[in-house]
Parts: sequence; structure tokens; C-alpha cells
Amino acid sequence: MTTTWILVANQAEAQIYSSKQLSGELTLEKTLTNEEGAAHTRDLISDAPGRAYNRTGPGRHGMEPDTGVKEEGRRKFVKEITELLESTYLKGGFSQLVILAAPAVLGVIRKTLSDGLARIVVKEIPKDVIGQSMDKIQGQLQRAFQLK
Repeated sequence: MTTTWILVANQAEAQIYSSKQLSGELTLEKTLTNEEGAAHTRDLISDAPGRAYNRTGPGRHGMEPDTGVKEEGRRKFVKEITELLESTYLKGGFSQLVILAAPAVLGVIRKTLSDGLARIVVKEIPKDVIGQSMDKIQGQLQRAFQLK
């Protein structure tokens, strides 16, 4: 029997469900959290941005904070997720993968998936449903696969 894993993720949390069939019951297999994913960029940077002086005139201004902090945290979290998926897939834990993720996270997931995992992805749904009930998640899957 084919086991499908459904990855539901955003930058702060990932939930992995399994199902024997897409219209069947979902079983929560694993939850991963990324504490930095829910934080604001200003909370991830240790201090205030530096100050810069104009070369001419008395003006000075604050420098922009490094916006890459959040993106780097997102990449690390997605790498953790894909490593778990890869190891479970190689052990025969599932044979199909559905990804239901926030658009920004879905893009990083696509870039991070191995060729083997990318081949078994049967559907990608760019939607953030973390925090919604299992019924609502199942409803999203049914709409995506047009199962009624």
C-alpha cells in the first residue's frame, strides 16, 4: 500500500502527516519548530544598526539591517525538514510527498529537495495553513486534488 506524507510548513513550524490515501484520515507523524522563524528581524539582530556619515555635509543616517538573517534562518530550517524527509524516504517510510507550504518557504523547499524526493512530489500547494485544524488541511488537499 502506498503511504503519502503531507508536509505542511511555514518559516516557524512544520507538521508532517501521513495518509494511506489522500481522501483518508491524516495522522500527525512529526512536528518541527523554528523559534527564529516567528521572530522579527529586529529581534534576531543583536544591536541597533550602525550609523553612517555622508562624505559631504553634516548628515548622518542609520544603515539598513542585514535582511539576510531571516532568509538564512529559513534555509536552515528547510534543510532540517528535508534531511528528515530524505532519511525517512530512504528507509521506505513513504512513497509519495505532498507539500502544502507558505509560498516563501515552498520556494526554498524546491531548491533544497534532492532529485529523489523531487521525483515523488505529487502536488505542491502554495498556502500557509499552519495553525489550522486537520479538517481544514484535509479540505485544502481535497480541493487541490479535486476529491469530493
